[in-house]
Amino acid sequence: MAALPPELMQEIISAYVEGRSTLAASIATVSRDFNDWVKPVLSKTLMYYHEEPAKHWPVPVHELPQWLRNNGKYVRNVMWGIDVKDLLDVFNQCPGITDLAVWVNVSWNDLTTLLPSLSNIQLSNLSINLYNLCGRRNFSKQEAERAVFRTITHLELFHNIKSWDDFEGIAYLPRLTHLCLPEGMSTPSSHDDISRVLQHCKQLKVLVIIAGGLFPSSGQNRVIQSDTLFNSDEDDPRVVALARDCLDDWVYGATGRKDMWALADEIVERRLIDRRYKENTNDV
Repeated sequence: MAALPPELMQEIISAYVEGRSTLAASIATVSRDFNDWVKPVLSKTLMYYHEEPAKHWPVPVHELPQWLRNNGKYVRNVMWGIDVKDLLDVFNQCPGITDLAVWVNVSWNDLTTLLPSLSNIQLSNLSINLYNLCGRRNFSKQEAERAVFRTITHLELFHNIKSWDDFEGIAYLPRLTHLCLPEGMSTPSSHDDISRVLQHCKQLKVLVIIAGGLFPSSGQNRVIQSDTLFNSDEDDPRVVALARDCLDDWVYGATGRKDMWALADEIVERRLIDRRYKENTNDV
């Protein structure tokens, strides 16, 4: 039997180790060829969630600078929930980051230090506290015009959002198609703000509202009927209400599994198909 071409072998092994990072890392320590094949896969994700060492991947944080020098070019997904002092090194060493979650408070001084390096990265997904983006001011058109936001398609904002006026600048993000807002936006008093989001964000395809609790007992994302959340003469099919475990959900997305964005896409697509079917039926 002829040997498989190296490129095909690498593709097969890489597909296998997706979601099996711990097992693959163990094998890689005893096989140089296997390590070379899976290194880009094992190095795709950085996860430093709170201060618990068990929530640090791929290496303890004190080993991260050396690891970044050797592997930073492979990194695509970063979830950061610890001190921001090492984040500048991450941005400088990982030019290929596309998915960034910053789940720690960032001071205005830290932000002004980080933004120039972050502006050189073409992010598509960003999850962050709204006020970390703009130094506790409203997220305005001026803030939205920063280079770092030019490529954002999927944006999750959490904490402290009170009204559309707090974040109206998102209407000027040129590529924004998916937006997730926190549970506080699911109250009846927020219906007008949701309407303004849908009205002003011209390219928006999906609006996810986190509602009904953050931690479903099943451990899986759970859909909540949007008509209990968004009350209008005609429900907008783009509005999806979800409950989820935020950490697990981020890991799902980073490892190629179905996260809240993929689930919401499916729901919206199904609604649009149903709507077109009903319209065509009514025309007959």
